[in-house]
Amino acid sequence: MAAPAAWLEHRFALIHGEDGDGRREAVEAWTRKHVDPEWADFSRTVCAEGCPWAEVVAALQEASPLGAEARTVVVPAADNLFSKRKGAAKDKKQELPPAVGALLLAPPSGVKLLLVAWSSIPAGPGNPLGSKPWTDWAKAGRILKVGALEPAEIGGFIQEEGRRLGLQLQPEAVEMLKERLGANMGHIKRAMEVFDLVSERRIVSPALVELMTYRMTDQRVFAWSEAWQKGQLAQAIKILRECQEDDFEKASLMLVGQAAREVGRVAAVAAAQARGMKKEADLAQVIQLPPNQAWLLSRTYLPAADRLGPTRSRQLFSQVVQCERDIKGMALSKSPAPLFRLTVALCQAWGR
Repeated sequence: MAAPAAWLEHRFALIHGEDGDGRREAVEAWTRKHVDPEWADFSRTVCAEGCPWAEVVAALQEASPLGAEARTVVVPAADNLFSKRKGAAKDKKQELPPAVGALLLAPPSGVKLLLVAWSSIPAGPGNPLGSKPWTDWAKAGRILKVGALEPAEIGGFIQEEGRRLGLQLQPEAVEMLKERLGANMGHIKRAMEVFDLVSERRIVSPALVELMTYRMTDQRVFAWSEAWQKGQLAQAIKILRECQEDDFEKASLMLVGQAAREVGRVAAVAAAQARGMKKEADLAQVIQLPPNQAWLLSRTYLPAADRLGPTRSRQLFSQVVQCERDIKGMALSKSPAPLFRLTVALCQAWGR
């Protein structure tokens, strides 16, 4: 995805969204535009991941070296800057420190800033991008969102990619792709490129979708979660081994991320039910299920929440979090033990 020329012109800019390829390309294009490679080592500051606003402001206040046009500050993982501080009231808006707000409302000359968030930051009233200075940034075109499609746009985007590659997609195949790939533009584009290579008849059928998307790592992750949700331990372990043999680090993080999402949703539903919430529409909103996935509530999450209850589901989620810590702590040793233990625990708790 080529970054819009208008966005690239801004000295102060924000990029957010889940499309890793699009995000990387946009960051590289912005850097080429704004950083002189001859002076990059001296005039560019890359902040630490998860750094506070104070570090960003301090970097912007550093003097530019003689000979450099401007100092450039890049924040490579800025998601935390848009989160509420611990202890803040639920209904309280995210408020920027005064010094930060002043800088962002009126960017000073001689400095440049690129904020990079790996997830989509919500806009609108009460959300991080729903108030000044971010609303002014949005109007000015300083904010670029990559990779996230609205639920109603997914089918059209899939069909558009198919037409671009000369493929004919059967309606059932489009629905399968919507369910399996979600709203991530990068995943959809890569899947369509695979179909372009293997489809001799230029027709994408449900059978072809089933065959080809299973071999994608994220779809084997989906198959892994389906296996332990059904209590199929042998199948879950088999898929786990396949994923880790292909790409241990990436697959392990994707697997534990999938478990965190599934168990986290069940824990949230169980907690909401314990507070007296009964309507399915309200429960779907609690776990932010998009309309095209609403059927998962009654098929998957409600039965699991009824079976596990708030206490057990919370304990299971704690096991997932601990597994993630173990994986990151054993990254060099590449031990399969943490995910193996988690798979067994998930099968026993969820699929019993």
